[in-house]
Amino acid sequence: MRKNNIVLKVLNSFIFVSFFVTSLYSAQNKQVLLKNMWDNIGYSNAKNVMLSGATTAVGKGYSSLFTNPAGMATNYAVGIYASSVALEHNNEMGAGKNNLATTKEIKGNDIPRYGIFYKYLALEVQKDVHQAIGFAYGLETSFGIFSLGANIVKDKTTIKNYKDFGRGDYKIVGFQWQKSYIDVDGFYAFYFGYSKKSQGVKKQPGELIYTSSPIVQRLGLGFETNIYSTTVLLSLDQSSQSFKNIDDKLDITAIGIKWMIFDGFSLAVGHSVGKYSTDLNLDDYTTDSFGFELGLWQINLAAALLHKEVNDKKGKLYEEENSLHIDISIAF
Repeated sequence: MRKNNIVLKVLNSFIFVSFFVTSLYSAQNKQVLLKNMWDNIGYSNAKNVMLSGATTAVGKGYSSLFTNPAGMATNYAVGIYASSVALEHNNEMGAGKNNLATTKEIKGNDIPRYGIFYKYLALEVQKDVHQAIGFAYGLETSFGIFSLGANIVKDKTTIKNYKDFGRGDYKIVGFQWQKSYIDVDGFYAFYFGYSKKSQGVKKQPGELIYTSSPIVQRLGLGFETNIYSTTVLLSLDQSSQSFKNIDDKLDITAIGIKWMIFDGFSLAVGHSVGKYSTDLNLDDYTTDSFGFELGLWQINLAAALLHKEVNDKKGKLYEEENSLHIDISIAF
C-alpha cells in the first residue's frame, strides 16, 4: 500500500511538472494578432500612403526606409524630416458609425516621427515606438541604376502602448533597378523593386502576451513617361504578409498614379485590394488614397488621405480606418 502511494505521488508530481512546463512553453510562444500587428499602412508616411503602398520600385529617399530601403540611395544632401498621422479606427464592437465603434482616435502630435538623412544613410526616431537606421548604395551602369539597401529597427514601445504599436525588432533588405531613356520624342523610365521584412516579436516584462509583426515580401514595378510638359508615374505592387508559427496570411495588390504637373508639385492617387487567409474572422481588405507633394526652395511638403476597410467572412464591414498623413523635409 505504501509503495502504491509513493508511485501515485511520483506520478502526480510528474503530471504537475509536465503541465507547468507545457504551460510555460505555450505562454512563451503565444503570439496575439492585434489590429495593428499586420504591417499597417495607416501608420506609414504620406509619400507611401498617397500611392496606397505601391512604392517598392519607385519609393525614394527617407520615405522608402520602411518599404524598400534601397530607395535611400537617391539621397545626396543632408536633411531633416518629420512625419505625423491623425488616425481614427473603428471596429465592429459597438453601434457607432456604420454600426462600428470608434476604438481609437490618435492626434497627429501624439506620435510624430523625426529623422535625419545624409547621402545613403537615414535615421528615424518615434518616441516610445521605434528607433530605425537604414543604409543604401546605388551603382550607375549602362544597364541602369542598381541599388541595395537595408535597415534595422529597434522596438521601443512601453508597457502602455506595446499592444497598439509593438512590432518587435526586425530588419528589411531591398533591391531596386531603374533604367531611363531620353530622346527627341520624349522621356520614359522603367523601375523594379523587391524587399523583404523579417518577423518581429515584442514581449513586455511581466506580460505573457507576445505581439508580432509579420514577414513582409514586396515586389514592385513602375513606368514613367512625359505627357507634354508633365510627367506621369505608374506603379504596381504585390505584397505578402505572413508569420512563421501562425497560419495567417494577407496578400495585397496595390496600384498608384502620380502626376507631376510642374516642377515641385504633383498629385497622386492609389488603390489596393487584399485577401486574408486566416482563422480570424477577416476576409477582404481595400484602401483608397489621395495626396500631393509640394517642393519650394529646399522644403518638401507631402500630405495624404487614406481610407481602409476590412470585411469579415460574411461580407460585412469588420473595421475601417480614416487617416491624415503629413510629412515635411528640409534639405541643406
